[in-house]
Formats: sequence, structure tokens, C-alpha cells
Amino acid sequence: MRHPQDDLLIVYALVQLAHDNKTTQREEEALNLAADIAHQHGLTVTDAIAQIELKP
Repeated sequence: MRHPQDDLLIVYALVQLAHDNKTTQREEEALNLAADIAHQHGLTVTDAIAQIELKP
């Protein structure tokens, strides 16, 4: 089982993938999957990214 922080990092990676694939089907798929994962934690994509704990 993944740690919740792992899911937040996955959301972040999917948003980056979407950004790298603007105006393509992959952008839409990545953003939808990011939203689904964030929603599982009761968060929006923006909130999920804001909650990532950066390790020094």
C-alpha cells in the first residue's frame, strides 16, 4: 500500500506530464487521473500539490 505522500507526488508528476503534453489527449488523461487520485484524499489537484512535504 502506498503512503498518502506518494499519491501526492503522483498527482504532481501527472500535472507535469499534462504540462509537457499541452493540447493533446495525454494532457486531458493525465489531468483527469491526477484529479481522481487527489479526490480519493478529499483534495483538489491544487491542494494535493500544496500538501507535498519536501524533504531536505
